[in-house]
Amino acid sequence: MKTVDWLDIIFGVIMMPLMMFLFPIGDWVQWHSSYVLLYIGWLYLVFFLCRKALGPVLLDGKKGYLTVLGVLFLTAAATFLMSLTPVEFPRNPEYGTGIAPHIRAMWIMLIAVVSYGIPVGMLAARAQRLSAQKEADDARQENENAVRTRAEEVVKDDDILVKSEYKTIHIPVSAIQYIEGRNNYACFHLDHRDDVVTQKPLKDLLEELPEGKFVRIHRSYIVPVWRIEKRTAASVKLLGVENPLPIGRSHKNNLNVQE
Repeated sequence: MKTVDWLDIIFGVIMMPLMMFLFPIGDWVQWHSSYVLLYIGWLYLVFFLCRKALGPVLLDGKKGYLTVLGVLFLTAAATFLMSLTPVEFPRNPEYGTGIAPHIRAMWIMLIAVVSYGIPVGMLAARAQRLSAQKEADDARQENENAVRTRAEEVVKDDDILVKSEYKTIHIPVSAIQYIEGRNNYACFHLDHRDDVVTQKPLKDLLEELPEGKFVRIHRSYIVPVWRIEKRTAASVKLLGVENPLPIGRSHKNNLNVQE
């Protein structure tokens, strides 16, 4: 069980019941038990709000401060209205003078719940983000390993020479994710390096690429055959590339040839 889960249990099972003893329990339970249950429900709702909403919002930084302040103001206003409810204690008329013990208890408990709930919410949101980041990093590493393994199996460590901005650049074939056509230019999308743009249309470029290693799937895309992970009638998913690429109608037969 995660630390945040234990903190929720500590609040619900230990802290909340103990805080209820701030109320004049004997008289309240006898004369106003329904009101006590209502306020218990209200405090659990406030904790849930702090835990699930306010904590994560505060973790995002300054933009959420006004939202948090607004919600806290509304929470305090609701508690104030609840404290105005007229009550009677036939056996304890002294409760009618000064600030009644139950009103003091209500505000103490509200402050305690907010002070506990917001940090727990921030901790939970932080833990969730770290977990999501770790999962994303693991998935990216797994994808990179798959790309590397597939490249070692299929592609030799050959380079192609590409002219870009009056320079000749050596591009490893295994590093090419896909090639995108842009009018009379072609852009090489590569693993872990900047894109390379060359002044050459895709049609001419395809003739210069290693035979059998690349296929044109669209008027705007050439892809390495060995990177094709999944494909449908309309798109191709490539290893190491997040978004699928479309398949052009006139280029579907190119993929069939590669099967």
